[in-house]
Amino acid sequence: MPRGRFNGTCLSPHDLVVCERVFDQICAEEHLDPLDPDAEILAVMVVAIFRNAHAGERQFLEAVRSRCKG
Repeated sequence: MPRGRFNGTCLSPHDLVVCERVFDQICAEEHLDPLDPDAEILAVMVVAIFRNAHAGERQFLEAVRSRCKG
């Protein structure tokens, strides 16, 4: 995940780690190079979904997956 893009946001170090794990998982599932321009779009989406609330990392991951599939 392009960490530099999100360092100035209101994400705690723990929140950023969670977002990175979800981002990395989706990149692996979708065979997406994390440095690809499409990955930048994914990173923005991951942070937006994270900020809009999630019950836990698993539910957060599922929310991102559902947005990527549909």
